[in-house]
Amino acid sequence: MNKAGRIRKNSEYRNVFHYGTSAATRSLVLYKMNNHTEVNRIGFVVSKKVGNAVTRNRVKRLLREVFRIYADDMQTGKDVVIIARPQAATFNYLQAATELKRILQRGGLLLMRDSLHNKKTKG
Repeated sequence: MNKAGRIRKNSEYRNVFHYGTSAATRSLVLYKMNNHTEVNRIGFVVSKKVGNAVTRNRVKRLLREVFRIYADDMQTGKDVVIIARPQAATFNYLQAATELKRILQRGGLLLMRDSLHNKKTKG
């Protein structure tokens, strides 16, 4: 994920929180907003309630890695902020992938395409 694909400034995060819409699960909250470009930008927020610095950085790395799986199956032109709740501190890779897919579906960001996974199981 390159720098152009990330939300980095505090003002950009505030715009998404203020003007965007949200969806939530038990472990994650998603805010989304149109950015009027052809590129999705993503930002992750992990507060001190989640744990110490090592835990927070692990959660961000894990979510960033899992996001790469779904990035190609998403609508384009969105700014997306994902907030990790304290339950996210105990995620393993599979739990993070499941929860991120669920929140992206609730937010209406995933396109309805056959993924490589579905093609293998059908045929």
